Amino acid sequence: MHTRLIRVGNSQGIVLPKKLLQQYHLAGEVDLRPTPEGLLITPIIQPARQGWEAQMQAALAAGQEPEGELLEGFTDSSEDEWQW
Repeated sequence: MHTRLIRVGNSQGIVLPKKLLQQYHLAGEVDLRPTPEGLLITPIIQPARQGWEAQMQAALAAGQEPEGELLEGFTDSSEDEWQW
C-alpha cells in the first residue's frame, strides 16, 4: 500500500485507511517506535479502570469523601436474601 505524506501545520502526517485502523485496533493514542525496517505503529491498550485506585487515594488525601448515599442499602453479606 502506498500513501503520501501530507502537511499538518509545521509537521507531516499520513492518512491511514479505516480498514487498517479497524484491523489493527488503532484508535485514540498509538505508540510509534522506530525500527531498522521502518516505523512501527501499535495501539496503546490500557486495562479497564487503570489508575482508579491512585485517583481515589488522591481524592481522599485532598479531603473528599465518597458519597455514602450511593451505597446505602447495599451489603456484602448474603444473609439478606431476595424475596419475590
